Amino acid sequence: MTKLFVVKFYKNAATMRLAVETGEIDIAWKTLRPIDVIDLKTIGKQKVLEVPGPYIRYIICRSNKPPFNNVLLRRAVAAAIDRKRICEEAYKGTVAPLYSMVPMGMWSHIDAFKEEYGERNLELARELLTKAGYSKDNPFKFELWYTPTHYGDLEADVAAIIKESLEETEMMKVTLKSAEWATYAAKYIAQGVMPIFLLGWYPDYIDPDDYTSIFLHSKWSPDMGVFYSNPKMDELLDKARTEVDIEKRTKLYIEVQKLMAKEAPVIPFFQGVLIAAVQPNIKGVVLDPVMLLRYYLIYRE
Repeated sequence: MTKLFVVKFYKNAATMRLAVETGEIDIAWKTLRPIDVIDLKTIGKQKVLEVPGPYIRYIICRSNKPPFNNVLLRRAVAAAIDRKRICEEAYKGTVAPLYSMVPMGMWSHIDAFKEEYGERNLELARELLTKAGYSKDNPFKFELWYTPTHYGDLEADVAAIIKESLEETEMMKVTLKSAEWATYAAKYIAQGVMPIFLLGWYPDYIDPDDYTSIFLHSKWSPDMGVFYSNPKMDELLDKARTEVDIEKRTKLYIEVQKLMAKEAPVIPFFQGVLIAAVQPNIKGVVLDPVMLLRYYLIYRE
C-alpha cells in the first residue's frame, strides 16, 4: 500500500505547536519549546513521546588567538558556567546538564568536566582569572556570540544565563553578540572572528569519535572554529579511531575526555531529549538516538 506524507516546515515552534494542537498536522517533530511540551502533556489530547537524545550543546573557545589561547581563561569559563540554571530556567527541565562532549548513555562517557571543576566552582574561576592577570577592578572583557533561531527560540535566554553566570565571578564582563545562521556560520568557519560562541551538534554516526575528533584533532578542529592543537590529543584520537578492541577504545576516550576538560577548548553544557507530539490515531512513530523519523513504520489507525 502506498503511503503519502506531507512534510511542513514552520518558522517557529509556537506555530508548530498550534498546528498539532488543532489537528492541522499529525506529528510535530523537532523542535517544540519546553513550555509547549509541558502544556501538551497537561492537556493530554496528543501523545508526547520522549527518549534520551544524542544532540548536545556546547561553547567553543577559539584556541589559537587571544584571549582564549590562554588556557586559564578557557578553564575559568568552564568552572563558572551554570549548567543547571540553563536546563531548569530556559528549558524547564526538558534537557539535562552535560559534563562531556561524549553524551550520557554512550559507552566511554564520563563526567569529565564535573570531575575537573565540580558542578560549578566560582571560587576556582576567580583563582584562574587572577592567575591570568584579571581582578574585580580589571575584569576580563570579551564578546560571547550566539545565533538567535537556528537552535530554537530559547537561544537568547541561554546566552543571557551564560553571561550572568560568568559575570557572577565579578571578574568577567561579557558582551552578547548575535547573528543569523548564514552569517554566523561564515564568521566561525570561514573567518574565525568570534572568540567564543555557542554551537550544537547532531551526530553523523553514533560513536564517541563523532563527538571528539572533529572538535579536538588539530587536523579538523579549525573546521569547527576551535583551532585547537595538542600533539597528545592527536595521538589519543588517532589511536582510538583505529583501535578495534572496545575496552581499549573506551580507555582512550576516557583519556580524551579528561584532557579535554583540563584544557577546555570546547565546553559542553547540556544534552537534549528527542520529543514528538503525535495525534492519538497515529501509530508507529519510533524515536531513537539515530534521530531519523522512520516514515515507513508510521500509519493511521
